[in-house]
Amino acid sequence: MQGCVCPHPPLLIPAIGGDNRRRVQATVEAMERLAAQTHAADLTIVISPHTPGYSDAVAVRSPATLWGDFAAFGCPEVGVEIDNDSEFVDRLLHRAAALDDLDVEPLDDDQLDHGVLVPLFFLNALHLVNLSVARHYDLHRTLGRLVRETADELGRDVLFVASGDLSHRLQPGAPAGYDPRGAEFDAQVVELFRRGDLDGLSRLDADLVRAAGECGLRSFITLGAFLGSDAAPARVLSYEGPFGVGYAVATFGETP
Repeated sequence: MQGCVCPHPPLLIPAIGGDNRRRVQATVEAMERLAAQTHAADLTIVISPHTPGYSDAVAVRSPATLWGDFAAFGCPEVGVEIDNDSEFVDRLLHRAAALDDLDVEPLDDDQLDHGVLVPLFFLNALHLVNLSVARHYDLHRTLGRLVRETADELGRDVLFVASGDLSHRLQPGAPAGYDPRGAEFDAQVVELFRRGDLDGLSRLDADLVRAAGECGLRSFITLGAFLGSDAAPARVLSYEGPFGVGYAVATFGETP
């Protein structure tokens, strides 16, 4: 099993980023290295904070074929169509139905969001499962363990992609405004990534998390619970925030 953290700004796509892509060159190069270091797993699972979901439940896309493009960003010609792993989805829903502390619901929507599409632009995915996040952070530890148990039961070799950005408040003029604690949040998260201590993400100060205006922490927590002891070795391939949003690329687990 392998896992990775991927940012999802559409400007990483050449036809969208234009000249601004040079300002995130470290992220682009890290994504290219990530793609070279990860093997084509049986199944790629992407959890995205932009996938439509429910406040108290996680959604999993259920159509047999999933697709998406960057039409919303002026590039309808850039996109992907990929088979959903319907057997995995059905088994995940069956397992979740027996849980008291987590609700997982099917999402009858076949159009992928940019939180999925940006990582897939770089990664070689054969089959896909797409999950949303829910409101409560603690639910995502249960979700990660549930996904891992389902993968083990079905014998799937999985690449788990935690799609998400870090603080959106790194500098004046940032998308969510400026908060000096944004940089502190990012530094703590990146250090946890470097140590492979994904359990530590759940122990971050709640006030710091709120001040950061992040979008990826739920995805990262899910990844940590999915990997468990398989999180090591851990490698941070890049971190930067030139537009006031923190972008980290990291990989966890053995590479082939």
